[in-house]
Amino acid sequence: MKNKVLLFILSVVTIQIFSQTASCDGSLPFEEKNGVITIEMESGIINDDRWKIATETFEGEEVTYLHWTGAESFSKLSGAPITYKIKINNPGTYRFAWRMRVGKGTSKGEHNDAWLKIDGEDFYGIKNGAKVYPKPYCNSSNELTCAAGTSTQNFIKAFGNRLDYGFVTNTNDHVAHRVWVVFEAKEYTITVDARSSYLFIDKMVLKRSTVSDSVAFNLSNPESTCYDASLSTNNIIKQEVSIYPNPTNGKIEIKNLPENSKLIITDILGARVRQINVKSTSQTIDISNLKKGVYFISNNDKKNHFVRKIIKI
Repeated sequence: MKNKVLLFILSVVTIQIFSQTASCDGSLPFEEKNGVITIEMESGIINDDRWKIATETFEGEEVTYLHWTGAESFSKLSGAPITYKIKINNPGTYRFAWRMRVGKGTSKGEHNDAWLKIDGEDFYGIKNGAKVYPKPYCNSSNELTCAAGTSTQNFIKAFGNRLDYGFVTNTNDHVAHRVWVVFEAKEYTITVDARSSYLFIDKMVLKRSTVSDSVAFNLSNPESTCYDASLSTNNIIKQEVSIYPNPTNGKIEIKNLPENSKLIITDILGARVRQINVKSTSQTIDISNLKKGVYFISNNDKKNHFVRKIIKI
């Protein structure tokens, strides 16, 4: 009898552990765990046969990589997007890097880039505290700096400079900035479009700022599993925080806030400009005395943490 009870308990635990995962076919989001998402480049939704998946043995390692074989497109998108859905559980700031190498020729500055867009709360390149943004978003405020080089439709030029495989993704011509994105605990989409041909990309990794490179970029890490909300045994539907109007020249109304939380407003450099204690789920804030520019509003609730961008006009 004891053995039967133990078997039943183990069965229940097993169902609860695996109930949220499903096979990955591109339609379900890859799930972030412990601050890391690892995705093989061929695992996205690919609808253009000019994208090719191939395998090579490079310095003794067998690598399966994705590359573009169509015409190069340096000033506009190629119209051959690959999309990857992701689910963030631990909100925060994440670095993006793909494992790549130049697949044609011996120049580190050719066949080394692709178009990249991540629909996070803040998507930018940064070096020594200086942020750069893609066009046309960077033109929405005098406080923002556009990335040097071509960008379009909020895609950045994402490039590397390796003849051997390594994790590197930069933006901003001449002064390379690493690529970062701010996430809340929800689902997002990564989109890659073709720019140069024969950029060989093995996989992509998103790592939270608290995770070391040695942990996140370990080649023994498996591809992240996919999340299926319909299979969840503990699926709680949460209303997203809404802010209106945004952009604004004065008051903003925030709804669906966690009760008894602390709101923090920071500027584009991360300096705190205001702190508000909130008791109810709705709050009206007057920011008419702030300078024009981009700000971020967040809260200190660990379970219901959020970050929202505000544009003051």
